[in-house]
Amino acid sequence: MDITQLAFTYKQHPLRARLIDAVAWYDLTDLCTLLGRASLEDATAFVASAHPQRLCWLAGDADSSPWVDDDGLWSIVSLAGYRFTDDLAQWLHLVVAPEIRHAMYEQAPNGNTPEVRELWHVIDQLLDIGLVRDHGCGTERLAINLAETMLAALRRGLPLPSKARLNRLLAQSNTPAYLGRMRITHSQRQTLCLIFERV
Repeated sequence: MDITQLAFTYKQHPLRARLIDAVAWYDLTDLCTLLGRASLEDATAFVASAHPQRLCWLAGDADSSPWVDDDGLWSIVSLAGYRFTDDLAQWLHLVVAPEIRHAMYEQAPNGNTPEVRELWHVIDQLLDIGLVRDHGCGTERLAINLAETMLAALRRGLPLPSKARLNRLLAQSNTPAYLGRMRITHSQRQTLCLIFERV
């Protein structure tokens, strides 16, 4: 069993996480304290009644604190009354989620080289915050334009190689699998995109 321990801090409040076989789990006690609106008992009862598969007590946890998975975390955030635009929800989405995903890539490389995994770590962050458009949104394919991606990375100060090298590395991607190039029509304009299987 592969276990990775992670710890985050938001305004002096800790949030512990564990990645177990590429599945993220969050300490529910930490989460409730961080949110400050749902008691641990109410949060545990809510998840246990609605989505019991999203709640667990991890073996070897001395204080027997319950843990929730990604879906459970967002259920508790919603239960606490936070909207996606609130600072705390944005922190979970823009800081915690990318770090969790990066740890997943490290734990379960799925055939990609370290360089390709790092590229997807950066690109996924840009997709998450809406700086890169998924031209295949609503389909079974992920479609990105290299020029848009490089410009967005430059604006955010995220490292990407040259366009030619970026193209070569992404063509080696196994997860998501590279499918080739295609022109996508969006708003009466065609954009040349790299196409990948949506995972």
